[in-house]
Amino acid sequence: MSGPWDGLLDIIEQVLRFFHSAVTPLFGPSAAWGWAIILLTIAVRLFLLPLAVKQTRSQRAMQRLQPEMKKIQSKYKAERGLMRTNPEKYRDQRAKQQEAMMALYKEHNVNPAAGCLPLAAQMPVFFALFSVLRNTERLPELRDASFYFVRDLAATVTQIGAPAYGLVFLMGLTTYLSSKQMMANTAAVGQQQAQQKMMLYAMPLILVFFSLNLYIGVLLYWITTNVWTIAQQYVMFRGSGAAT
Repeated sequence: MSGPWDGLLDIIEQVLRFFHSAVTPLFGPSAAWGWAIILLTIAVRLFLLPLAVKQTRSQRAMQRLQPEMKKIQSKYKAERGLMRTNPEKYRDQRAKQQEAMMALYKEHNVNPAAGCLPLAAQMPVFFALFSVLRNTERLPELRDASFYFVRDLAATVTQIGAPAYGLVFLMGLTTYLSSKQMMANTAAVGQQQAQQKMMLYAMPLILVFFSLNLYIGVLLYWITTNVWTIAQQYVMFRGSGAAT
């Protein structure tokens, strides 16, 4: 008897086969597998749209609270220099600052962690697709599937070589653009703002290195979800900005 994980793998496999059959007349049997992965990504993001709306509302609420957040940080200053000269006071100020922040969030019914919900929700699909591509018995057709200039969607970037590096570049670029767009529309002050700036440049580089051992199909999923995120954030931030 198969468990929930095997059930998810079965669903991913069947959805890919469905989309492949649907677009084969348009793109041919080989390239249709790549488009099937793109359509799978779009289907997942449509399913997660309610979470994305909640995420945007939370971010806008955080932005409205920014003046109050700055007041709290000014009242309970916890500068890094204090960590060396008076660590006990530093810890006390940090604790008071965090306590005041949490009280502010609770008062205005804001969840700072809401921004992570869409990413966390689609991680099972990401790993399920990884498993489907790794298990050639499920979709052996992917071994012969090419997506335009990239052959073998079930191979890794390092196995393919030069043609796949273009996808790695696109993944890094879209990750950077998505993060920069998010940062420009998210309230952050003090240490949090500094951390965001550091991650803006560090995260794409880390992911580029990580992606060298990803399957081409998974990389295609990643790029598509980044592009979707950029478009979605543009529409939602523009709409919520107009509303405010």
